[in-house]
Amino acid sequence: MAITYYNESLEESSKYIKDKSVDLFFLDPPYFISGKSKDIDLETGDRSDWDCQWNNLEEYNEWTSEYLKLAFKQLKDNGSIYVCISWQNAHIIHNLLEKNGFTILNRITWKRDKGRGAKTNWKSMHEDIFFAVKNKSNYTFNIDDVKITKKVIAPYKNEDGTPKDWWINENGEKVRLTYPGNLWDEFCVPYWSMKEVKSYAKTKKTPDNFLPKHNTQKPKDLVRKAIIASSNVGDLVVDYFSGSGTTAIAAEELGRNSIVFDVNKICIQMLEERIKNELT
Repeated sequence: MAITYYNESLEESSKYIKDKSVDLFFLDPPYFISGKSKDIDLETGDRSDWDCQWNNLEEYNEWTSEYLKLAFKQLKDNGSIYVCISWQNAHIIHNLLEKNGFTILNRITWKRDKGRGAKTNWKSMHEDIFFAVKNKSNYTFNIDDVKITKKVIAPYKNEDGTPKDWWINENGEKVRLTYPGNLWDEFCVPYWSMKEVKSYAKTKKTPDNFLPKHNTQKPKDLVRKAIIASSNVGDLVVDYFSGSGTTAIAAEELGRNSIVFDVNKICIQMLEERIKNELT
């Protein structure tokens, strides 16, 4: 499989991606929740500048609509898209996905643990991930590959006394396979503890690394779950916002091709370090 990456903006993606050629988009765009507009710092890797480059929600709406329109054009007729967003601006993604031709199949809630919260408000404990398709009657969804094990409350048995659709695992627990839901709470890992952060960033445990931590990085297993469910081996996965490169790394591990973009050269270096440390 191949990872292809460009230190360019998503607006340049049409130079490299043909229309109706992408099987899956996994997008983690700026959420526009960091404050007032700033110029983008393309040298230091400061993602707060990237998150607040718009003067108002109208500008952010227009930019969001443009990249979703582009994704719809590049996506195969049986392709899928996942878009991450905070609760504050989830309504924007919802409206613009539908406006640009997608059918929303679900709004996944990702339970995550980041930050200590505020004394005057409830701590934010989740983010949204929209799952949408071009054609609700024809899309990839590998349900058997993403079923989860769950403890059995009522251990039913067959007439001969053998377990009915359950077994005893290595911990002595009665479990069964069940269909996954839209609450993803198995990836609630403290951000700085993620081993993929240590793959490229300078931390107490990896003092020889030279790159900064990417402050909006998603857990690799979360991205893997979406890729496993909504693409097949050999498919093309695209991410307009590479960040630390999680989508590309996850896609490569799962036998998918990927094309990713980022305007920040520090982020491209993060991906290059992760390719070297995690895939070789």
